[in-house]
Amino acid sequence: MDIAQLRKQLIQAIEAARRDGAARRARADEANRLYETFLETTAIPVFRAMAGALKGEGLLFDVMTPLGGVRLVPERQREDGIELTLDSSVDPPAPVITVLRSRGSRTVRRERPLTETQRVEGISDDDVARMLIEELRPWLER
Repeated sequence: MDIAQLRKQLIQAIEAARRDGAARRARADEANRLYETFLETTAIPVFRAMAGALKGEGLLFDVMTPLGGVRLVPERQREDGIELTLDSSVDPPAPVITVLRSRGSRTVRRERPLTETQRVEGISDDDVARMLIEELRPWLER
């Protein structure tokens, strides 16, 4: 094996990895910026509206806004709920729903993307409301 050729390939791989890393960080920064706007202008208002509508139906839920997310939790079981956060482990980062539900002594945790497209831009308040109604079904059966 020619050492000079090996070194040239290694240098090219290092440069490509640095370019890819910079592009990935730029996509992540853009997704974070879009997600924060989406959270403030769409997700949190829909979660609050849903809590109000649930309260009108006699189902008591609260909205919590931890840093970088929003949660809809039943007043009687604070460890349960539906949470929306940004999953930074995928490229590009995408909104993800986490549902926590206690059944006796065990807790069931389920995660899924908010939408099939997994992109922050283009997610409407109808998409968020539809997801909440879908995920609330177990609590609505009571």
